[in-house]
Amino acid sequence: MRLSHRRRTTSTERARRAGGYILVKFAMLLVPLLLLSGLSVDVGYWYARASDLQKAADAAALAGVVWLPNVQAARTHAEAAAAENGFPVGGSISMTVTPIEGENRRLKVVLRDDAVSSFFYRSIVGRTIDMSRTALAEYILPVPLGSPLNYFGGNAYSEGGVVPPGGYPNLWGNIHGPRTDNFKGDNFAPACRGGDLCGAQSNPDHRPEGYLYTIDVPEDLRDLDLQIFDAGLYDRGSDESVETGDRKYAGNSSRTTTTTWTMYGIDPTPADTDDLVRVPTGFCSGSTVKGRLELAEGEASSTYRGRYRSLCRRNGDIPAGRYYLRVQTSGNGAGANRYALRVLSSTSVKARIAALGDMSMYNNVAAGNATFYLAEVGPEHRGKILELSLYDPGEVSGGNGEIQVIAPNGAIATSCRATSTNNVLNGRLAPCSFQSAVSGNARFNGQTVTLQIDIPTTYSCTLGTTPGCWWKIRYVISGQGNDTTTWSANIIGDPVHLVEEEAP
Repeated sequence: MRLSHRRRTTSTERARRAGGYILVKFAMLLVPLLLLSGLSVDVGYWYARASDLQKAADAAALAGVVWLPNVQAARTHAEAAAAENGFPVGGSISMTVTPIEGENRRLKVVLRDDAVSSFFYRSIVGRTIDMSRTALAEYILPVPLGSPLNYFGGNAYSEGGVVPPGGYPNLWGNIHGPRTDNFKGDNFAPACRGGDLCGAQSNPDHRPEGYLYTIDVPEDLRDLDLQIFDAGLYDRGSDESVETGDRKYAGNSSRTTTTTWTMYGIDPTPADTDDLVRVPTGFCSGSTVKGRLELAEGEASSTYRGRYRSLCRRNGDIPAGRYYLRVQTSGNGAGANRYALRVLSSTSVKARIAALGDMSMYNNVAAGNATFYLAEVGPEHRGKILELSLYDPGEVSGGNGEIQVIAPNGAIATSCRATSTNNVLNGRLAPCSFQSAVSGNARFNGQTVTLQIDIPTTYSCTLGTTPGCWWKIRYVISGQGNDTTTWSANIIGDPVHLVEEEAP
């Protein structure tokens, strides 16, 4: 009988079998591996798409919010910004633009792409995905300056002989003629620096549009009457305690200064005042001036000198909103026009008039203390920095002068960082006060003092009340103060910015 035996498996065959097994396993794993690879590519694409969508939503919100309260204009500019960033509205791209209720300077934008494609996911599942991103933007208006009430400037000489509540001790609005030396204290209206009657512009900060005031009209106000005290330039011959202190500094009868007053209607874009439009024809129905007044130097003295006269008077219900008043000068003379403003109404609710951005003031103060409203800083600015700019501040004839920054609680601000363009100040002040004049010598003639104040994170106040959220400047002087200065206040930071969406 024959004996059978098993054939031995060679190493080559074993390797071949193992290789086949591995190939089978690889083939079994290849499909999920390809799916995972494809999905990782899709996830990367979706992440990039979401990032682009968020950027476009952010741009749309920032572009649209400055057009509030005009929602249609906000939507138009938001859609244009989204298109510029690669997401034109239409087809699978949609956008909702919604003002935040009770917050007329906040805008919410939701940008949606409901057909985001993919490389592999769609072929497996058979559909696209829906993706949206949200952005919330707000804009902050410049802080109001100079007045929390329905009047701006004035003193006991004002018509009626009554000092307004809260002070205004010989504090007047001021604007200089274009050919006046800005060393006299008006930083923006003069074209000259270093001397009157300059032949060409030498003040780099000159702006012919002058100064702008806001007139905030609340709901239910009736019978508005915007009035100007001493609207023209009527030379008093001296700066010192003579009525308003109007001056002709240089020139003759052929070199004069003209003052122009213009009232503007409600601005559809409060964050941008470059598009102001005069009040409509017929708005000032009860006024002979109709919202615009141009007075040559010395003109109509018997009508305007030392008197309040209406620029615009309107009877009946007044549409609520923010109106504007501009004062500007022209001509070839060197002079200073000082004035006061007020807005009268027949209702218990009153309009508020305040300077916008910056203001030039004439402070005709005898020895002692005098406190002036500077800026209203609301609680929304807690944790930020209030920056004050004082141009040519605190000159005193024959005495010393000190300037103090007063917080809404009535105390001198605890501290501030101070600099000046002539390097007299450079460091921290504690408290926030400084000497502006010593023995009649001005320390900051034609110079700017900048003060930065940290607003505490616990800062709290009530807007719309007096003193409420108003910061002030206090002059402490031992001589006669006849000082023209230019003040401004800003909150450091982007006035148009994105904010975190609050939880419902």
